Amino acid sequence: MREFVFTIEYERGVDEVMDLFMENPELHARTTAVHATSESMWRLDHVTGSKEVLEAFDDLLGRVTRDNQTTGMCGSPLVEWDYEILSSSQTHRLVYTSQKEGTGVHSIPHVAAKHIGDGLLMQAERRGNQYQWRLLMDDEETVGAIYDEVERGLCDGLSINVQRLSEPECGIDNGVREDELPPKQQAALEAAAEHGYYETPRRNSLQSIADMIDVPTSTLQYRITRAEAWLATEFVSGSLGAQPDDQREPEDIPLESEGAA
Repeated sequence: MREFVFTIEYERGVDEVMDLFMENPELHARTTAVHATSESMWRLDHVTGSKEVLEAFDDLLGRVTRDNQTTGMCGSPLVEWDYEILSSSQTHRLVYTSQKEGTGVHSIPHVAAKHIGDGLLMQAERRGNQYQWRLLMDDEETVGAIYDEVERGLCDGLSINVQRLSEPECGIDNGVREDELPPKQQAALEAAAEHGYYETPRRNSLQSIADMIDVPTSTLQYRITRAEAWLATEFVSGSLGAQPDDQREPEDIPLESEGAA
């Protein structure tokens, strides 16, 4: 079996849900359970972000209707839509949704289920302008058929690419619970890794990365330091519940401490 990663990239203004992700880099959604048929889909989404952003996300969920074509998935029209927030905290939501799509363009799970049938294993992730689906399968011709059908139906402002990975990650638990790490610290750590801060030699300094993501250098330094402390504690203790003693966000620190970060 091989894992294939289908990534849909969105331009601003195409989808209201994805616009919220693009406007708030710390907002992250991971779909950990998906069951799809050619007619329906059921899923569980773990969504993390700041309190204010998650409240905006809740508002968007409440405004999705049967006539709303902005679902965050290829613009597929909904004929039925239902959701329930199973658990909630200031920085986390666990959301159950079920939906049926109408005629015309369908989402990746529906197209994949049509071509693969029962037993399809997949996960999804949303961050920034990307909605990424991971599918396990062993038939590259089927991958091409899924890609072609989805690509034909993409509306303006959306693009798709597919990547074949030799080592499947779909469905593998890495032992780290992202919801235990504050979203802004998680986003800072990912930005540092993406822009080569941990490479040897370093591709970018923290100051350069801070400029790229438009945050003060001292704030980025603080978030990186706290995230690294959390990861080190997780590694040493082997306890999923272990956290550094001080998980305050930079905005909770007096401004005069910025220079000392």
